[in-house]
Formats: sequence, structure tokens, C-alpha cells
Amino acid sequence: MTLVVKLPLVFFYSALLLLAACSKNPDLISLKGNAFGTFYDIKLVTNSVSVSKIKKTLNDSIGEMNKCCSTYDEKSLVSHVRDNKSTDLFDLRLITIFDEINKISKAANEITQGFILFDNFDHFNAVAKGYAVDLISSEFKKLNIENFFINIGGEIKAQGNKNDMSWKIGIEYPDEEKREIFKIINLNNLSVATSGNYKNPGHILGKNKNTVIHNILSISVLDKGSTAKADALATGLYALESLEEMKKIIERNNIPALVIFIDDEEIKSFQSKYWEELLEY
Repeated sequence: MTLVVKLPLVFFYSALLLLAACSKNPDLISLKGNAFGTFYDIKLVTNSVSVSKIKKTLNDSIGEMNKCCSTYDEKSLVSHVRDNKSTDLFDLRLITIFDEINKISKAANEITQGFILFDNFDHFNAVAKGYAVDLISSEFKKLNIENFFINIGGEIKAQGNKNDMSWKIGIEYPDEEKREIFKIINLNNLSVATSGNYKNPGHILGKNKNTVIHNILSISVLDKGSTAKADALATGLYALESLEEMKKIIERNNIPALVIFIDDEEIKSFQSKYWEELLEY
């Protein structure tokens, strides 16, 4: 089975603080753990919701995503569809998640021509983390939590602020030996997803289902509403054959993107005007 795996190139650029309960500002709560074969790092600001309820909400959302979309679990919905088994016992919420991920995947395929729709639904792996971020975000809002930062394996959504300060992220140089920050950005009610092969070459396939080989090191995509959409577009764009082809699709479709690439053995970058406009939004 060929897996479409995207590696996190983004890390949280802020002190990890849990403010004392006696502070006049709401508490900054930090939650870390593992899910979907990667890490999660979540920050949220609240005095009205208990940590135990937040953890339950998080775990319930992760559980739903696994029941729906885990290609490794034979009991999941996607495995039943893949294996032509009955889906009658799955509830409507899981079916809705499945349909939405499928819709996002098809849209990314139409826009980029690089996002591959696998018959065995392996392409769900390229969207599931981003969709999980959106699902958790939606559940937090139901709890009236309006200020949060959700990072699952490098797919990120930032909502509101951190006690009147913007959420910040640092985009790394896509170089294992050069552990430095390429760019720091403020995320104000935005999502960002990044794709790249530099840490683990061969894990993203091109539109001809061959290993991607080009001078592009990474691509990050912003979106005002959907982390899953940014996730799928970043994967599909990275799978294209050349920087020129990528630029044409980015400009034609008004995609807010930052591309880091190698040119004459130097690391350079290209960012679309839509990337700049969204960050100024």
C-alpha cells in the first residue's frame, strides 16, 4: 500500500505557559499528545471550560476521525467502503465526514491535477489531519472557546488570539541540517498546511503515481476557513512536476501559497500575492 504522507515543516513559535488561575487574564491551556501517526499541539484560552471537558472533546473528535477515516483499521468506514462492505451500521455523522473529505479531495484533484484519487482511498491520509483540525475547531466553538491554536502534524488553525497577542508560527528552512526559521508569520483566524519531501523522500507521489523528484522543497498554503482544503491543495501542488507548473496553477486559482525551492544550490522562495493579502487581512 502506498501512503501519501506529509511532514510537518511548521512549529509553534511561542512560550508554553499555563497561567495561574489567579491571573486576571483567562488561562492559557496547553495539550500535547499523539494521534494519526503524528503529534498534536493545542493551545486555548478559557476560564469557563474545564480541562477535563476539553480533553474529552479532543479525544472524542480523534476517535470519530479514526472510526471514519483510518485506512489501517478494518472496522473503519473508509475500510468498509474500500472493501465493498455494508456501511449501514455507521451513523450519519461519520458518513458526513467521509463525504466531505471525499469532496475536498476531488476538488483538490480538479484544481491541481496533482492530488491523486487512489482506488483504495489512501488519499484520505493527505486530508485527514487537516480535517481533524477543523473538526476539533468546530467542537471548541460549541463550547464557546473562541481563542485557540490547533496543530496536528504541522496542519494548523489559529482562531482569535492569545490574551491579546497574535498566534505566531515559524516556518522552518526545509533542511535537516539547517534548523533555522525561514519566516515568522502571524495567523489571525487562518489555517495553514505544508507539504514537502525533504525529511523523508519518496512519500509524496506525483500525478503519474511516481515519486516526486524536483527542486521544490516545500509548499505552504493558507485558507481562511478550511485546514482540510489547505492540506489537500498543498499536497496536490507539491506533487506537480515543476515550479513553473505550480506557479501557473497558484496564480490561476488565486491560491495563497509560499513555495521554498532550490535554485543554483541556493534556497529561494516564491509567495503569491494572495498569500501576502491574507496575512495582511
